[in-house]
Amino acid sequence: MGTNVVILPKEGYLPDDSEIIQQAQDFDVNVVSKVNTLQDSKLLLRRTRAVNALASQLMAAPDEESCYQVASRLMVPLFQVDRCAYALLKDADHFIVKNVAVQNRKHAAAMGLEAKKLGGSVVKPLKDTMVGLVAETLSQQYCPRTKDSQFEFQRMIYHKMGISSILATPILVHQNKFAGAIVISMEKEDAFELHDRILIQDIASMLGANIYAKRMRRAAERSNKISREILHAMIPPPVIEKIEVFWDENSEQYQRRRSSIQESFSMSDSLASSEHIMTWDDSYHQPQCTNKFSDKKYDSVNNFLNQMRNMNDDDGTGIVIDISAMDMISASSFNQVLYAENIKDVCIIFTDIVGFSKMAMTSRPVDVMNLVQSLFSRFDVLCKRHGVMKLETIGDAYLATTNLFDDYTNARDAANSALNMAKDMIYATQEVSVLAKEQGRRSPWLESLQIRVGIHVGEVTAGVLGETLPKFSLFGHNVNTAARMEQAGKPNKIRVSEAFHSLVSDVEGWDEYEMVQMKNMNEIGTYLLDPLRSRN
Repeated sequence: MGTNVVILPKEGYLPDDSEIIQQAQDFDVNVVSKVNTLQDSKLLLRRTRAVNALASQLMAAPDEESCYQVASRLMVPLFQVDRCAYALLKDADHFIVKNVAVQNRKHAAAMGLEAKKLGGSVVKPLKDTMVGLVAETLSQQYCPRTKDSQFEFQRMIYHKMGISSILATPILVHQNKFAGAIVISMEKEDAFELHDRILIQDIASMLGANIYAKRMRRAAERSNKISREILHAMIPPPVIEKIEVFWDENSEQYQRRRSSIQESFSMSDSLASSEHIMTWDDSYHQPQCTNKFSDKKYDSVNNFLNQMRNMNDDDGTGIVIDISAMDMISASSFNQVLYAENIKDVCIIFTDIVGFSKMAMTSRPVDVMNLVQSLFSRFDVLCKRHGVMKLETIGDAYLATTNLFDDYTNARDAANSALNMAKDMIYATQEVSVLAKEQGRRSPWLESLQIRVGIHVGEVTAGVLGETLPKFSLFGHNVNTAARMEQAGKPNKIRVSEAFHSLVSDVEGWDEYEMVQMKNMNEIGTYLLDPLRSRN
């Protein structure tokens, strides 16, 4: 890429009617031209330099509160003000007074005592106040003699606290939105020179820009915190510890993964656009490829693509297609999961609500959601009670596990916890009622909800998928088997696989062993348990 060269006219880059130019000209006319003595020049220069230095201090301040403190520490001694406060917008009709700073202890004691006597709240209405006028006009307001003020509150503090002049300067943030005002009070009448008011306006401008930046950063941090809390809620802590480096931009794993993704895209683009030269050996019908990629993986992909192009050629006969090149994409690190591991002897619990589809069609969505919430919140409590890990919910389905990342000493203990959880899930379902209707009956009635439960045990592959809103999931044949157990179940009963039953065979109440045909599977040996029968 080249370098852009811009030639600026001698008269300057900014147009003559620029707001910045206008402000500079006004400052020259109203302030600089009226400085007559060396002492006044030194004072103006000292205050101007101090205000300019404030910018870097505000940027270095860690948060919004610190910005107000930094600004007060400058203004109180620099302008010899008696009282400095910040009236910050609370809502459309109120402001809140914060970070009051005074010049000496005499003022602090007197103002604190008078404030108590006045019984004034720090939250005040905007209406009929100088701050309200600043919010309305978005301009600085100056009252040189509070005893003659149009606002009753200012006349009152003149008599009660001896405040004679008040300057209120708007703090504007993004797109000139009013965020509050700097309110400076003095015992002296007409205490603020024009150049002081201009410099304080500059301070307010710097303050507005910096508090907006702090607020945006705080909002981003809050958003990141919420995202991290959601992530921790969805993904087990042991997995979080293994994958959180992939979101840390300073980690080696993050940089390696980002580089791999970019390389994958770059290679794919190059493969799609590059020219290939194919030569054929008639004896073996095997393609030989010559191109700029030396890696065998990409050579095979080129061969595959060119073979597919040549299949429709008139002279394309006797071509042998090697489909092994198709695994190039799966071999790419772009498609590697953030985390995956095999875990043995995991007990998988599947449940769903009997007749849920009919309920969803005949009820309002919000009513269905409230029903599911009522049931699943009970299941969540049971998970904590039995040491079971809730994995996810999909519609009316609830998936939980034991022995995934739990501290069970053996698979038998994990299986007993899973079975006790399943029993209590059915008991808890009896506490949730649903409105039932039947053709021929005039009025509906309430009946207990029913669920089916299926349990299986075996090895699973646990993994985290996705770059955005990553999701923790289980994969493998045994997960499907657990789901089939639930699908082949009966209302308010627990169907378990033969493998799971072998771990809890000492539990009483099992029905006879039964071979059940599973969808997309062969017949599987199962056992059925009726917790409500054994409970009665």
